[in-house]
Amino acid sequence: MDTIQQHHANLLDGLEAIARFGWLTREQISRLLWPGSTSATREKLGQRLIAKAQSQGWILRRVIDGGGSAYVLRPAGVVHLHQSRPTVPAKSGLGLRLGNVRHRSLSNNTLIAALLQGNTVWTEYEILTRRTPTIAVADKVPDGAILQVDPDGAELQWIEVEAHSRKQQDFEALCQFIRGPLASAWRAPYQLVEGVYLTALHLVFAEEHLGALLTHRLLQVAGQEGWLDSVLDSIELYWAHQTARGRWEGLRQVGTLLFPPDNWKVKRLSALESALTERIRRLSIQAEA
Repeated sequence: MDTIQQHHANLLDGLEAIARFGWLTREQISRLLWPGSTSATREKLGQRLIAKAQSQGWILRRVIDGGGSAYVLRPAGVVHLHQSRPTVPAKSGLGLRLGNVRHRSLSNNTLIAALLQGNTVWTEYEILTRRTPTIAVADKVPDGAILQVDPDGAELQWIEVEAHSRKQQDFEALCQFIRGPLASAWRAPYQLVEGVYLTALHLVFAEEHLGALLTHRLLQVAGQEGWLDSVLDSIELYWAHQTARGRWEGLRQVGTLLFPPDNWKVKRLSALESALTERIRRLSIQAEA
């Protein structure tokens, strides 16, 4: 492949990445396309790619909360991508609502890291726009999914990212997911959709105090309801490192809900947080009765 062909392939790869994630920052695009390059080289290549795609009218720059830029597909970009890669689902992002930018950025960065490790992923945008099989559980969908595919099917790791303190309704839905599908998956293979089996829950935290807070609340409910150790160990805890503008600085596993960091187990809840956790426990008991 000569230089011109390689540049065009890079442009198509960038457009396809935006199509899959809905929107991406320049740093995210360059990390996906040139993972083996230095950060300085990636920045230079990313700037060149973005400038070319903008000059062709294929992408649109959007200003995101907290500063910085994200890029979405223009209609011309969708047409160009379909002409070269007709099997890639794509739609214009001109009317796309960026939503909770910090939350989506954390989800995107987590899934990009998984992609670069050779995994298959379903992005939050693909799930919400129904480009994947429907995997909602109790009206809850994941913030992304990592799949390990083999001839017998696929094992799915459900991703939940924590960029802000979890509201009562979201916490209750998470508990329902754990005591339902995740607990069932450790008694027998649990098929979310045909050929796709749930195996683990990944909780990814943008900040350590968010991890400590949610871990403590979950452990309270787990102790009151007697969640099995095997279920607790299938809930993996990750601490993501990214700047306020979404620049990625890495992801590391810090434990599981069975073996969390010691300082996360003793996190004190506020009176409101304790009341919400207790209310969820009572609602669970009433539902079972």
